[in-house]
Amino acid sequence: MEKKVVMIQEQFLQRVKSALPANVSFVDELADLLKLSSDSAYRRIRCETLFNIEEISLICKHFKVSFDPEIQHMSNKVTFDYLKLDDKKENFKLWLYFLATDVKKIGNSVNNQILYGADDVPVWHHFFHKDLTAFKLFYWLKSILNSPEFIDINYDPSFIDAEMVASAAEMLTNYDEINSTEIWTEDTINSNLKQIEYFYESGFFNSKKDALHLCDLYIEELNLVQKKAAASSKLIKPGQSGKENFKLYKSEVMIGNNSILANIGSTKIAYVSNNTFNMMSTTSADFVHENELWLNNLLRKSTLISGVAEKQRNQFFRVLRDKVELLRQKILIG
Repeated sequence: MEKKVVMIQEQFLQRVKSALPANVSFVDELADLLKLSSDSAYRRIRCETLFNIEEISLICKHFKVSFDPEIQHMSNKVTFDYLKLDDKKENFKLWLYFLATDVKKIGNSVNNQILYGADDVPVWHHFFHKDLTAFKLFYWLKSILNSPEFIDINYDPSFIDAEMVASAAEMLTNYDEINSTEIWTEDTINSNLKQIEYFYESGFFNSKKDALHLCDLYIEELNLVQKKAAASSKLIKPGQSGKENFKLYKSEVMIGNNSILANIGSTKIAYVSNNTFNMMSTTSADFVHENELWLNNLLRKSTLISGVAEKQRNQFFRVLRDKVELLRQKILIG
């Protein structure tokens, strides 16, 4: 058996294992899926027996992993996974579910870590309040996906299913448990404010109160992130551990797109933004490595503003709050 073929199967198995919850037996899951005995499953796991094409296909579909060992080492080709979206709200619910599943999977893994170059505020931060969550979901469904149910209606939080809002809130809870480093710029909040401004100028709010309420919530969100940065922890609620798991950097360099690098066990996954709020992901070794180099280079050119950097942190968040206040005044006099 060629050493290269064995290495390919080993790498594939490593990606599959990373997709499994910690409490699930890999050999039992594999044996059940492929209708094999435990011994036969073990032989495949030890790479004494190679998978056939049918088995690879079943594993990829069941565990939602890709089999691209050759492609991922070609510098000019990368295979990505992404959830195809259309204008149906049910598919959007599915997107929310898969995003929540990925966050939970990262959180449940050993040595979990997220490194986030944030062209926009990381989506999880918006989910701290049900009204802000409802607005984000409403905006995406109406203005990005053109969902038929939302075309002829103004902003109304009641059109967003409570189940979706609850799923988003749970996602934030899970994200708060993950070790994460975020890189923001002074422009990171711009797209969020543009969304409120667009709805206001398009007459999609029933009253100014709706727009002003969202401005208030963005201030609350910034205050909350600032508190987490001051504590170097996202676990700052009463009763939470307060363990240090959050670093926030300020970058003077324009980021340009949302770029995420996640550690799930021994596997690294790169996520890149797609179609405003969707994400594509890949475990392609070359792409992940290049993505990691870019993010680390961005870190070196950035200033740590979490922990003891009180002056720089206060100055940074004051600039962000001033931007929200400018929008508020525009709405008030408009």
